[in-house]
Amino acid sequence: MTCLRSITSTKRNLKLKSFMVITAIETIVLIYYCNTLQNTLKDVSSEVKNFLHAGLGKYSTNTVWRIFWNQFQQHYYCCGVSQSNDWFQTAWVSPMVLSSFSLFKKYIQNNNKLFISVAPLSCCRPNMTCNVFVDFTQPDLNKYYQNGCFTIISDAINSIESTKYIYFSVIIIQV
Repeated sequence: MTCLRSITSTKRNLKLKSFMVITAIETIVLIYYCNTLQNTLKDVSSEVKNFLHAGLGKYSTNTVWRIFWNQFQQHYYCCGVSQSNDWFQTAWVSPMVLSSFSLFKKYIQNNNKLFISVAPLSCCRPNMTCNVFVDFTQPDLNKYYQNGCFTIISDAINSIESTKYIYFSVIIIQV
């Protein structure tokens, strides 16, 4: 009888030790996964921001980028990458289109790029009148959406990152 109790006790201890080892391994794997996820999402976020900045400069020459920016800004009520004046440092207006307008000629630089202090009409807030031909001499930032578009994407990336808290909860529940 004592031998049977000893075997039963040993089995119970072995199960408990096995459970503890498996839980420890799961914990280590989940912590590693959460850390890797966080670092990867930071890299993705940084790359997306750089990609969007590059896309601003392609607005005048690439139809896909122009459609993307116009639709994204109108749909999400945002402007530029970080803020509306991102467009002010970007040659987004084609100088070929506007070179016939004498008032723009002085703004065309030697490299044939045109930098003006105005954002595309897709940035214009509802009930505001935005006019590239008037606004570029005295830009009014209040006419444009105030939030940068990267904020929208960053929030989506951060919502993925928040899954790490679910994994940490699983660890706590198991322990």
